[in-house]
This record gives sequence, C-alpha cells and structure tokens, in this order.
Amino acid sequence: MEFGIFYQLPCADDQAPANRYADTISQAQLADALGFDTVWLAEVHFNPRFSVLPAPLLLGSAIAQTTERLKIATAVNLMPLHHPVRLAEEFATLDVISRGRAILGTGRGAMLRQYAGYGIDVDEGRERFLEGLELVLKAWTSDELSYQGKYYQVEGVSVVPKPYQQPHPPVYIASNSEDTFPMVGELGQNILVAPLVVSLEGAQRGLAEYRHQLATHGHAADSTRVNVNVLVHVTKDEGGSSTRGYESSLRNYLSILEGNRSRVISGRNRDLSYEHVSHEFAAIGSPERVIDKLESLKEMLGADEFMCWFATGGLLPNQDVHNAMRLFAEEVMPHFK
Repeated sequence: MEFGIFYQLPCADDQAPANRYADTISQAQLADALGFDTVWLAEVHFNPRFSVLPAPLLLGSAIAQTTERLKIATAVNLMPLHHPVRLAEEFATLDVISRGRAILGTGRGAMLRQYAGYGIDVDEGRERFLEGLELVLKAWTSDELSYQGKYYQVEGVSVVPKPYQQPHPPVYIASNSEDTFPMVGELGQNILVAPLVVSLEGAQRGLAEYRHQLATHGHAADSTRVNVNVLVHVTKDEGGSSTRGYESSLRNYLSILEGNRSRVISGRNRDLSYEHVSHEFAAIGSPERVIDKLESLKEMLGADEFMCWFATGGLLPNQDVHNAMRLFAEEVMPHFK
C-alpha cells in the first residue's frame, strides 16, 4: 500500500497565495521525511476560492528541489487544455530534474469555466484527451515525432529531453464519470478515483467495469494500480481544537464545491453536507478509526494506493496539518506496510 498527499489549494479572501504555496512545500518536505510516497497536485484555473494552483508542474519543480525521494504527480493535469508536445516537454523536464520521480496523472476535467477560459469546446474534451495522451506517449518514446490527428498535427520534430524514467513516467487517469472507467481499462492505464465526486457506489461499479475492460483487452490486472482519494484528519484528541478546525475547513470547502458543481457532480444530485461527506468519504478521528475506515475502503474498492487530503478546505493551520501527517505516518501507515 502506498500513501500520497493531495493538494488543490483553495484560497480564502484573507489568505495570501504565497503563504498557501509555502505551506504546501513545507508539508511536502515533511511528507518526504515521514515516508509518504507521493505528492499529488491538482490543476485548477480561474477560481481562487476553489484553488490557486493553475501550474502544478512549477510547484512540483520547487518540491523536487527540496525533497529527496517523494514522487511528484499531477491529480490531475487537464490534458485537453494543453498542447501535448509542450506538455510532454515539461513533464520530461520535471522527470529529469527530479531524477525519475514524476508521475503523469491526467484527465479531462469537467468545469465549464476552465474550458471557456481557454476557448476550447468542452464537448471536444474526450477526443482531445485521447489524442493528447497518445501524442504525449509518442513524444516520449520516439526519436523523431510525426503525428496527424483531428486536433493536433506534428511533423518531424525531436522532443527533448526524454524522460529520466524509461520508457516513460507512470500514467494515471482520473475516472469520475461512468464512461471513463471502461476507457481507462481499454487503455490499460492506472486509475485515479475520487469517491467524493463519483460516489462510493459509482466507484464500485466503475472499478468493476474498469477491471473487466482490462481483462477484455489483454491487460494484466496486477500491472495497474488503483488510487483512491480520501479526506483525512487524524488526531488523538477527537473533540479538540484541531478536529473542530478541520471540520470548519471542510465545511467551508463543501460550500465552495456546492457553488461550483461540475457536470459530473450535478448529474448525480449529490449530498454534499458535512455529515454525509465526513461519514462516506473521509477518514477522521483517532488512528484506530482512520485505520478502520481505510481498511473498509481498501476492501470495498481494491485500492492499492490512498491519496490523502490532509489540508481539505485550506483553512487548517499549517502546524495542525503537520501534526496530523506525523500521527498518520507514525500510527496509521505501519498498519498497511
């Protein structure tokens, strides 16, 4: 079992983006020292209350220079909003400067504002994603790249540097809609699942279809990994200020999420109340309670990795996040290793 930390970086009116970035880097440094495996950085545009992290590769590069073993991943890179050749170059550069610690976590995204901001039709998202991913992989593995697609055309270019990892960095694809799970299975790639978005029942159904398509298309199930995003806060004082602070921060985030429902979430009439979310999608409380919740999710979804969102909502003080991460590493992680 691998454990990562996840960041989206919501920023309140009384917070400074510079401080949000500094806290994130300090938490990544702590994660590196504590034995976490990966830092996952989300890409979000044009909505500061939701996130001030439009360029995760820049933040990832900073983290790479201040850590030694922590893998640096996107969760997710919004493939349709980038030219694939440029994306291949930038990811390969991150892989080189981190000496093989980069992971491409990618997906289509579903926020209409992001597509509109880049002048891209959201209905083209799936086709652009598939073309883009194919082109990125070809760029990483071809000495001379030529590609003729519907959206992207490249002729006779040499994409350098090549990734440090050969043949290329691992690829994970986010699956938060019913039609995406089978697509990822057909492609034979690792999968990212956020039950908060797709629901636990949707995740179970989707992962069953994912595994079916893996087998149908000749991909060995043990060659891919299932990564599940979980909201996490661990404390020995369940009624203390840290827990109350986490609850306040999560409630704030849920109010933002309610006001920014994507096409994926709105189609399911999701219950985004604190009571429902904290019970269904979060591991909150003592180390024992967190272990029990993660064990349940591991069995239910067949998870190989957990992407832990300690700083949900972005309002919890940096030291409280550090304390929760440290307790998690000391008393939760050893149970799964």
